[in-house]
Amino acid sequence: MENKTIRKSATVKVMLSYNYNHFEASIALENENGLTTKDIDDARKDCNRLCDKAIKQYQQSKAIETKRANLTSEKRQLEREVAEIKQKDKALWSVTDKAKVKALEDHNWELQWDYDDDWDEDDY
Repeated sequence: MENKTIRKSATVKVMLSYNYNHFEASIALENENGLTTKDIDDARKDCNRLCDKAIKQYQQSKAIETKRANLTSEKRQLEREVAEIKQKDKALWSVTDKAKVKALEDHNWELQWDYDDDWDEDDY
């Protein structure tokens, strides 16, 4: 006699890290008639697609915010927005909020290497 376990519920969770940010999705499944391994694997794939989509949205938002940070007046606006974002709990930050904060932090970090150099002068 074969003892076959019937799974009536399952939860799948996927977390991906990108650029020091974490993107997480989870799906809970229930079926009184039982869940197959394929059902669970399909849910895992759906979670993975959601995380991939969130990363793509993050990349697009960060690219936009990086371009925006290079403009002085827009940078000041971004700094005000980031100050407001940072007052919120990090768990409540949207993908766009994360992208804005990271873009400003990256821009400010790169500024430390932005100094006058003499590469154009011929006195060497």
